[in-house]
Amino acid sequence: MASTAAADSCGVAPAVSRRSLLTQVPASELDQAMGVLYEDAMEIYERARREVTIPRSDGRRQAYAAVRYKQQIEGVKDNKSMLVTVIANIIKKRTSGFDHLAEANRPDLMVENLVLDKTKPYHRFFTQNTRNVAQQRMSEFYGRNGS
Repeated sequence: MASTAAADSCGVAPAVSRRSLLTQVPASELDQAMGVLYEDAMEIYERARREVTIPRSDGRRQAYAAVRYKQQIEGVKDNKSMLVTVIANIIKKRTSGFDHLAEANRPDLMVENLVLDKTKPYHRFFTQNTRNVAQQRMSEFYGRNGS
């Protein structure tokens, strides 16, 4: 659906156009897509916590836990239609979490990949601006890591 309204600075469509898109999608389809997005978003958190370590100030390493990320995702658990907006806001600025995952060479655990995955039922709910930000961030990662 084309919208004549401009997206805001983080690539999130204005409420009117997003609301319009969401009301045009059958509720069951939207619920299913947002349920998958929630599961995928929580899965990358849990996998990062199990599989990635970061340096501590004393030189030892500790498990990486993206606490603020998890809080933001869980904060909309009861209103999953807000997940797209929450994720768009997370990726609009480069975070230390992105840098930790980049240092660990774990692009598979970056939330930007959720936005870019065209095989997922939630992909179409992200604005083009949000997808562009995600693509730019992943290009930075691959450029830096030579992958």
